[in-house]
Amino acid sequence: TRSINMAEFEGKTQLSGMAGEIRSATTSEQFDLGGYTELRATDLIKSAFSSPLTEPTKMIRFTFVVGGGKLVRSKYNDDLSKWMIAALREVGYTADNSAAETFDSQGTFKQQHDTGQNLKYIIVYPRVTCSEKPAGGGAAQEAVVDRSSPEYIACACESATFKDMVNSKVVSYKQKKHLLQVLQASADRFQEVEAKLISGAALTASEQAIYDSNSGADTEKITWLQAEIKRMVDEGKLTRGEKADLLQSIESNLVSTEKEIAEATAEGKPKKVEKLAVKKDAIAARKVAVSAITPIQHRLSQGEAIQKLYQRLFPLLALEDKGRSMSLTLADLKTLEEKSDIEEAINNLENASRGWFVEDADFAALCQAEAAAAKETYAKKAAAAAGKKPSGGLGGAKTGAGKASTTSGWGTVSGKKAGSGSMGGGGAKKSTNSGFAAAFGDDDD
Repeated sequence: TRSINMAEFEGKTQLSGMAGEIRSATTSEQFDLGGYTELRATDLIKSAFSSPLTEPTKMIRFTFVVGGGKLVRSKYNDDLSKWMIAALREVGYTADNSAAETFDSQGTFKQQHDTGQNLKYIIVYPRVTCSEKPAGGGAAQEAVVDRSSPEYIACACESATFKDMVNSKVVSYKQKKHLLQVLQASADRFQEVEAKLISGAALTASEQAIYDSNSGADTEKITWLQAEIKRMVDEGKLTRGEKADLLQSIESNLVSTEKEIAEATAEGKPKKVEKLAVKKDAIAARKVAVSAITPIQHRLSQGEAIQKLYQRLFPLLALEDKGRSMSLTLADLKTLEEKSDIEEAINNLENASRGWFVEDADFAALCQAEAAAAKETYAKKAAAAAGKKPSGGLGGAKTGAGKASTTSGWGTVSGKKAGSGSMGGGGAKKSTNSGFAAAFGDDDD
């Protein structure tokens, strides 16, 4: 890809120039957004991505540099990533950490942190009109479906594999609900394609790929997954956010049912009123049961290893902080050489712990919880060694990121163990949600 620096556009209308470059691009490009304000970032995204690109003849991507380590940090506003993401969402783009340079990733974006170059990126996969043209040949058909995506694997695999996959990579209630929506949408689409095929109409490359990749076990998978979701609720395996969302849904159903009862009563339909009353009682009972659930807190599957690395990282952070007010010895500088390796190892383990269909905010919270628990453990050990209680800093108070149990498996919000399971591991991807960055400041050296 070709890197385009903002200096190339000085003396011109920079925003429209960059947007024009994007609109006319036929290959993947990289842009540096140093110096961008919220207004300019928002205008760029709206100008470039509000409608599909017409010039590309294949799927492409755009990489925007939005931050980095100490050497370049001053070039980028701390909120630049937030502005970009908000603007992308406003034009209908969605976050997808599994997005790739394939047609099925159109209209998505993801964040990435290159620890080698110490730069932070937002990668955008635009909508392109060339994906609407008839595709011929095997190569074109391959581009229609990303065979490595969780969505494809979940729909294409056999039932036995599907169950194993869910147990390892789709652990939480929220993840399972997301997967259920994927399966139901896939089943509906498959039925449409099958009906078209039965009618004798020719299938497009995209439709043929959908037909060929379906395992034929949609109904079995959906039925099993729905039972798993119900079991999680019955066993109280909901996080605080999941419990709140479910209660809101139950309350909405309750209000709708009460409205139906009122309408049936006004219409003089006693049998319908009787049935609706039974339905209302069932919903009310479910509300009581869910309200009584004590929320759990998930762990990253590699949480124990991550916390051990933090115990090695914290002294280095303290030593680095010391270097800001006084000169460090050669021995100190040699010791600090390990810091970036430990940070990278933490980042890699976090990414390896990420399950499928985990939203960025949820993943960040999981990472922060591990960091907070590790910090508390370190503070207690430091206080015990010093013969005094924690009083703040790295050897002191708890963070507000929450407390994660230092034992593996399910944990309640208070940190007590309650059953078994952990957030499933996904493929290693670059993360912008590292726990140490959120809990202790992102030094990114």
